Amino acid sequence: MDIQSSQADMCNAPKPAMVTGQQADHHDVRLSRVLDYQASSLDKEDPLEANLGSINSGLMRIALWLDETIEQTVRSGAPNAERLTRILPAIDTHLRLTRQVDRFAQLELRAVEARKPKSIDSGSAKLADASLVSGISQSEDSAV
Repeated sequence: MDIQSSQADMCNAPKPAMVTGQQADHHDVRLSRVLDYQASSLDKEDPLEANLGSINSGLMRIALWLDETIEQTVRSGAPNAERLTRILPAIDTHLRLTRQVDRFAQLELRAVEARKPKSIDSGSAKLADASLVSGISQSEDSAV
């Protein structure tokens, strides 16, 4: 299955029941951004970054679905302890997915940073400049 048909399938996937027009728009916008992220990830040359982004976008789609399902359940009736007890596993799963998305995003950011050329940070540069100026001053003093 290619990316284009996979994206089309996800866009046409059924939304959770009882979604209002505004909620459907919000869902579509979020899903579109996740699919954009997946497409841009798969375009990356580095295989690790490409796969991390692709896997992460899959986790984001699941988290989006869970988020909307939890929200619908909360809105579907009067809040009570029994309803909360029924949705706690979904909330826990959503939280674990969100944490994993964050971990993969941090790995991606570190991979990007690791590829950047190393440069002297501003603190080290200031110290180097101060040492150079100090060295020049000392040599001028000893020359006199």
